[in-house]
Amino acid sequence: MDEAIKILREQTILCSRMPALFDELIKVMKNNSPEVQEPVGKIERAMRELSANEKKAQEFLKSVNAPSFAEYLSAQKKNIKRDMAEKLLKKAAESQQRIKNQLEMLKVLLQSGKNFIEFNLNILARTSASETYGQKAQRESQRTRRMFEANV
Repeated sequence: MDEAIKILREQTILCSRMPALFDELIKVMKNNSPEVQEPVGKIERAMRELSANEKKAQEFLKSVNAPSFAEYLSAQKKNIKRDMAEKLLKKAAESQQRIKNQLEMLKVLLQSGKNFIEFNLNILARTSASETYGQKAQRESQRTRRMFEANV
């Protein structure tokens, strides 16, 4: 039980740091700042630590023949250590849910940035809308590029 608590405590600490790191990255992306490398580096380091913790957790669960910490804890007798481990598991799950929500926001920001870049590349390539849309364009257009085409 002590090893489970140690692993869960480490996981909870790592998971609770991640939302702040993602908030920093979201703020940088919303401000269109070029300083993305620092927050991404911090997130990468934290993710490596979290991955190492996950390996420890899987090895522990394999050694006790349990598919998850929840099932392992439910099989233990009720005492203070079990209660502590359950609270740690709950905190880690809450942090993971917050991380999941932030990842969805980051996906939206990245898609928006991608669309912005594609639009500007079409402008730089001088792709005109008149050859792309309309009846005449459908019949007579000789251009190989189309406006808003991703591969310009």
